[in-house]
Amino acid sequence: MRGALLLGVVVVLLGCPPPPCDRSSCSGCCDSTGLCLGGTSRAFCGAGGTQCQACSGGRRCLAGACVAGMDAGDSAVDAGPCPCRSGCCAAESCQPGNLPEACGVDGGACSVCQPGDRCEGGLCVSTPCIGCVDALGACRTGFETMACGSDGGLCSACAPGEQCLARQCIARTCSPASCASGCCLGGLCYLPSPQTCGTQGGPCVTCATAQVCMAGVCR
Repeated sequence: MRGALLLGVVVVLLGCPPPPCDRSSCSGCCDSTGLCLGGTSRAFCGAGGTQCQACSGGRRCLAGACVAGMDAGDSAVDAGPCPCRSGCCAAESCQPGNLPEACGVDGGACSVCQPGDRCEGGLCVSTPCIGCVDALGACRTGFETMACGSDGGLCSACAPGEQCLARQCIARTCSPASCASGCCLGGLCYLPSPQTCGTQGGPCVTCATAQVCMAGVCR
């Protein structure tokens, strides 16, 4: 009965294609395939349903736009009269202290991290972040609903009715269009596993004890 119900949902969804990716349906940016992305990573940056762009030349993605790092000097910036209780001081003004070009804590002078490094907790670290970076500069897995993202970009909080799958916010309404690489169960999209095996948005199945899920098929 459950399988029949899920199959019915998939059939209904097949008749209702997702809306086109534009400013009315996407707060981030649209990739070349028409998929709405968060628009916070260096590889896919944008906002307001515009076409995603790749930030190059050392630029980073901030508020949906590729921006150059501010000029904070060669190694550290003189704090000067800057009464910061948190973050760091640069050009006599308080900075959040979590940016590679202005990294620091406790109101000290901002430091400039080496190219490729990131700022976490006010310190420059060289470990790459595969997931996303939150507002405090900490590297998160990128699979959390409130901290979703990839490629070391800024984490995004998925909107109500969305889930974070494969480090992207997607609609909880599961369909072949929104879950091409996984399967649907209870309206959610799941990546293939022995407990949720399937692909192309089909109903998830549970593999037998001695089986594994390979390419969405129990073998």
